[in-house]
Amino acid sequence: MTRKRFHIHNVRGIFRAKDGVSAVEFALIAPLMLLMYAGCIELSLMMQLDRKVTTSTATLGDLTARATEITNDDLDDIFEATRMIFQPNDITAARMRVTSVREDDGDAVVDWSDACNMPEYTVDQVLTVPANIILEDGSVILAEIEYDYESKIGGLFTTKQTLTDRFYLRPRRVDLVSRNETSPFTCNHNAP
Repeated sequence: MTRKRFHIHNVRGIFRAKDGVSAVEFALIAPLMLLMYAGCIELSLMMQLDRKVTTSTATLGDLTARATEITNDDLDDIFEATRMIFQPNDITAARMRVTSVREDDGDAVVDWSDACNMPEYTVDQVLTVPANIILEDGSVILAEIEYDYESKIGGLFTTKQTLTDRFYLRPRRVDLVSRNETSPFTCNHNAP
C-alpha cells in the first residue's frame, strides 16, 4: 500500500480549484437573501396596513364633518363605511374614536365623543390640539384610529407595532356638528 505524501503542490491546488465555488457562495448568501426577502414582504404588508389606517381615519373624520347633526344611526353608518375601507383586515381589532372639539375661551374642549374599543373623551374635557387648528368660536372633528399590527410571517418577525393616525377636520356646513343622542352609542364592531 502506498501512501500519498502531502506536498505543498496539493495546497496550491486547493486554492486554484474552481469547482464548486458557486455552490459554496450560494450556500453562504442564500440565508441572508431569504431573510431580506421575508423582511421586504413584512415591510410591504405593514406599509399597506398603515395606509389603510390613514385612509380609514380620514374617512371617519370626513364623513362626520359633512354632517350637521350626528345620530346613533349615522355613527353606525360612518363606522361601517370605515370598516369597508379597512377590509380585508379585521376592523374589530381596531380602536376608533370620533370627537367634536370646540373652542372655548382659548381652550380646545370636547363637545361630544364616541368610540369603538377605546375610551371616549368626557364632555368639557380640555384637549391639546395643534395651534390655530380651531377658529375662534369654531370647532373641529377629531378622528383617531389605532391598530396593533402583528407579523403575518410568524417566527421570523415577532414584534408588534401599533399603527395610529389622527385627523382634524373642520365641519363643512355648520360651525359645530351637534350630537343627537337619544341613547348611549354602542359600537357594533366591538372586539370579541
